[in-house]
Amino acid sequence: MCDSFVVLGSSTADGRTIFGKNSDREPNEPQSIHFFPRLSGNGTDLFTTTQRVSQVSETNAILISKPSWMWGGEMGVNDKGVVIGNEAVFTKETVRRDGLLGMDILRIALERSESAEHAVKTIVELIEDYGQGANGGFTKYLYYHNSFLIADRENAWVLETSNSYWVSKKVKGSAAISNCLTLGDDFDDGHPQVIRNAENHGWHKPGKAFSFAESYEKKLIRKFSGAGTRLRRMQELLEEGEVSIERSFEILRDHENSKHLGSMRNICMHAGASLVSSQTTSSMVVVLGEKPEIWITNSSVPCLSVFKPVWFDSYESSLPFDEPEDGINYWGSWEKFIRLAILRDSKAKELWREYCLQFEQDLLLTAGKMKADDLSEQAFDKSRNIARKMTSLLEEEEVEAGFFNRKYWNRQNKKLQELKSRNFKKEIPT
Repeated sequence: MCDSFVVLGSSTADGRTIFGKNSDREPNEPQSIHFFPRLSGNGTDLFTTTQRVSQVSETNAILISKPSWMWGGEMGVNDKGVVIGNEAVFTKETVRRDGLLGMDILRIALERSESAEHAVKTIVELIEDYGQGANGGFTKYLYYHNSFLIADRENAWVLETSNSYWVSKKVKGSAAISNCLTLGDDFDDGHPQVIRNAENHGWHKPGKAFSFAESYEKKLIRKFSGAGTRLRRMQELLEEGEVSIERSFEILRDHENSKHLGSMRNICMHAGASLVSSQTTSSMVVVLGEKPEIWITNSSVPCLSVFKPVWFDSYESSLPFDEPEDGINYWGSWEKFIRLAILRDSKAKELWREYCLQFEQDLLLTAGKMKADDLSEQAFDKSRNIARKMTSLLEEEEVEAGFFNRKYWNRQNKKLQELKSRNFKKEIPT
């Protein structure tokens, strides 16, 4: 489960387009940020998580937040200033077992696109040529189609799909998407057979106004996942006033519903003892100015984490990770605190305000006044030390959570150690 938003520069505090996303996945599924420089002279084939795809001769530099086991990413941006986030959506069309993962589609589109509109075209071509689907779960089976929120410095698009069928809409002002379809009859473009296909299946009656969401969506899953509630909340927050970087952090940390553990209805999602439970495993805010500015947690639940700045161009980034496993190790160092904190909410919030909030505000004030490499390295190093400090202070605190949530996290902690011993390799077929 995930939530994404975009606010065009005409509606932000400093005139730059801002994109934000919470990636909600299994709580034991590490996720970290990766930089891939611009490449030319690529081979003829590209090997994704699930498929072999025809490669292009030159690819853009990209920065993506990537779950440990997959080739693609949950969210990211390229050196042309194109940013994309995807969402799992559940539709009446059968999901292919041999299609491209939505996260792989996202990465390919970033590597190849010059603009948001170009990215829409690229994604449509990919799902038509290769299909979408496969198992998107880490330790369980999870099959779904995808929606995408795509932006560049000037424009943004919502693209929603059901198998090879799709519709898209150009954003005016701002937009949010969640794990549900949002486009009715107000789309600007679509698959030429999108209405006829719905009629053939009996999902739409000829002569009546067509709605993509009404015709194609499995509404029970929309309700069960809390997607409608999260979408409405994010839309409300976007309408409350001008959006800044700091305001974007607040939106991704939102807990309108007081129930933190096991609730699928919060934008900042905490796993817990419930029938279906996901957790925000990484959060990203991208500011599309002259050069992309990325603020990333590289850790779970943003309400207990620190957003840190990263910059990049075609060949270099300020990301202070030398090896792929460095990002996973950073995620793990914060996860020790997170696991203690979500069961000791009151004290954890006190520590977060004391150690994290002021540090994050200092980073916001310092951004642009220091060399990018130095600021990013200091931000990650100091935040790791902050996590260690808070962990030591929480270890002796009394648990506040109830019996079932304590049991839930005891199981998750044991499972995390098992997965770590296997280098977080995927347990079941993709």
